[in-house]
Amino acid sequence: MRGIWRLLKSEAIRLKHTPLLWIHLIVPILGAAVFLAYYRFAGWGSAAKVQGYLQVVSCSWPFLCGILCALAEEMEAEGGWQNFLILPKRKYQALLAKWLVLLAAGLAACLLAVVGFAAVYRFFPEGTVYPFSVYFLETVLIWLGQAVVYLLHLALSLRFGKTVSIGVGIAGSLLAFLMLTGLGDGIWMFFPWAWSCRGCSYLLLYAAGSGRNIALSPSVKMEGIFCLVMGLVLIAVIFGWFSHYEGRRNLEE
Repeated sequence: MRGIWRLLKSEAIRLKHTPLLWIHLIVPILGAAVFLAYYRFAGWGSAAKVQGYLQVVSCSWPFLCGILCALAEEMEAEGGWQNFLILPKRKYQALLAKWLVLLAAGLAACLLAVVGFAAVYRFFPEGTVYPFSVYFLETVLIWLGQAVVYLLHLALSLRFGKTVSIGVGIAGSLLAFLMLTGLGDGIWMFFPWAWSCRGCSYLLLYAAGSGRNIALSPSVKMEGIFCLVMGLVLIAVIFGWFSHYEGRRNLEE
């Protein structure tokens, strides 16, 4: 345990001196500000505004993950892969520490993007269409849905480089928007990039009162269980692969 705590502390200190922290903080604030400014004049209904904003946030997150994990890999490459390659018997701890620190930063970003938006939006006409509890649950859903995405993009960055991570992030965001349509019915669970946006949509249906039957239906429960199992399998596979990782440059030689 001491080893993982030291690595976590090291990753947190390094995060403060990189653009990763500022991207996690500034992008959500700017995004929420842009939407709030637009919503002052938009003629949409209040519920539609909230739904549109949360869908954009959840569907755009894979692209952000691609960039952030690419920067994290670049940081490791510049440091000579020291944390990843000097712990041959506990190599997984280095990946776990980096993943957990990124998840902590991601949670802060989700809170700024969703709860921060809600705190200001409540001063708008009909801005109390949803209680604060819904926004907190949406934050948790977005964060949990992107947890595996962070790890996937870390693996892609470490194995193939930042270009692949960013490219897959762009494709993942486009796919997430597509999975919100009818084309995603029955298949969205197979794409981790779409878990957040679908989960957000189900929660808003439930909160609006028109989808309580959906939230309790066996099909939605099975979809949630499938996502959980698939997420655990992906985590196990990635950590299993990383136990044999020797650095991207070495692998390409």
